[in-house]
Amino acid sequence: MRVSEDRYSRDLRSLALGHRLIRHEVRTRWICAMTGLTDERVRNLLHSYGVTALPRHRGAAPTSCAVFFRLALHPEASALAALARMWKLVPASPVRNARKVLPGLEWGESLCEAFEFFHAVVPHGVLTMDQFILLTLALAEGKLAVAHCAQCEAAILIDPLEVQLLRCRMCAQPAPRSPRHRIPNVSESSEPLLGVDAVTGDQQSLF
Repeated sequence: MRVSEDRYSRDLRSLALGHRLIRHEVRTRWICAMTGLTDERVRNLLHSYGVTALPRHRGAAPTSCAVFFRLALHPEASALAALARMWKLVPASPVRNARKVLPGLEWGESLCEAFEFFHAVVPHGVLTMDQFILLTLALAEGKLAVAHCAQCEAAILIDPLEVQLLRCRMCAQPAPRSPRHRIPNVSESSEPLLGVDAVTGDQQSLF
């Protein structure tokens, strides 16, 4: 009886996670890997929950990590990488084939929790759940790593094979220059220069 209850509970969790991943527009391949559901059951889940109108990503999942180092996306990727470690989605030691080893029910639930927490704090985040999966797996395999800014200690996503300046985007910005004083010309001055009429330019008496 106990075995049947555990199996029923796990089936409910798989279905709940499948629905959650569908809401995050995750590709079917990853939904199957994390929930244990077949392609057909995922399609049935789409129809049964009435979410067939949701946008669905087609084709192969993203495989390039270069997007995480674009200037506009690097701070967001760094924050997600830090959350992946906080939620223990990344093992302490590198995993050779993380794509096959890590995905599972518990891992998928934690993945959703971390991603949903991030969007609760940063509601206009750009990176997708598929990209978050790629980022997390790359961290697990040691292809990417998390370092800390030498100035403010903020988390920074880095490529371990490249020499990089360990400063976050904010600390790397040049300090604002102080305004320089310059001699105003006649047209910019609010008062006439000494002894010169501002309208006619004629020399005036000094007394």
